[in-house]
Amino acid sequence: MQYVRLGNTGLRISRITLGSTLFGELMDEAQTTAVLHKAWDLGITTIDTGNIYAESRAETLIGKLVRERREQLVICTKVGFRIGDSPADHGMALSGRHDHFARWQQGIAPTDAGLSRKHIIKAAEDSLRRLQTDYIDLYQLHRWDMETPIEETLRALDDLVRGGKVRYIGCSNLAAWQLYEALWCADKHELPRMCSVQTPYSLLNRAAERELFTACEHADVGVIAYAVLAGGMLSGLHNEGARPGTAMAARTSYQQQVNPRIVAAVNGLIESGRKLGRSPVQLAVSAALKQKAVAAVTIGVQLPAEFEPLVAAVRQPLSDAEYTEVAQ
Repeated sequence: MQYVRLGNTGLRISRITLGSTLFGELMDEAQTTAVLHKAWDLGITTIDTGNIYAESRAETLIGKLVRERREQLVICTKVGFRIGDSPADHGMALSGRHDHFARWQQGIAPTDAGLSRKHIIKAAEDSLRRLQTDYIDLYQLHRWDMETPIEETLRALDDLVRGGKVRYIGCSNLAAWQLYEALWCADKHELPRMCSVQTPYSLLNRAAERELFTACEHADVGVIAYAVLAGGMLSGLHNEGARPGTAMAARTSYQQQVNPRIVAAVNGLIESGRKLGRSPVQLAVSAALKQKAVAAVTIGVQLPAEFEPLVAAVRQPLSDAEYTEVAQ
């Protein structure tokens, strides 16, 4: 495994980051244990989670299973959404269109989500308890909060850093202008600076190339790419329909994104793999790691055997000519 500095920090993370969105949802404790042990055997030191994953069960499982290795690992989690909210609720939160009075009548306080000081401090304490740790290595804003000034958010994070409960801060799903507003505010008020941004990026979704990658390179912010396999489509396993037991089969949001254009693109990737002697997964991950701005990729794994093409992608990077073949 290779390790890289994350952004402008001295924190070294593994180039493959183990995603945990399936822990506690499609994967029970035994399956999660098998995957974690295989990851450690391969030198994967970085685990990415979020307080809303499987309604917080992912954090709880990780806390239980990593205690003996805590100091050897980089644990990343997130704050911003409300645990128990649906994807539709998350969309409402992103747009700032929640009817907070209607939610209050359902027993949901207006402060149960977002990036206010009140919510951040409580969410951090809850994540620390579930993770059974004294500190979070990388605490990430899960989304932009249109209703809270970024200075308030950063000052709350500064308190957590100064209190030793958080080592580094990052963000997820921010546009380039939002990232730069946060960086400008941090520099102006001498507050902690975002060292990383998580963003969806794959051969089927290259929007981050337009602005975000360049912005991150200029500001020395590390990119951690996720959805690199596009919900599993780039594995080549789902062109004839979602395989039972997979995330693609479990999540209708993944299935709704599949169309003839995507199926044709996946078939093209499979054909490129035949020519180059590499699997579609290896090609998809290698193509993401080829980007200068990308420090690491986050991948969810259900079976230990699924690590093989991921590790191969790190050990055998694409040449410029091979990348051109794959990304055309």
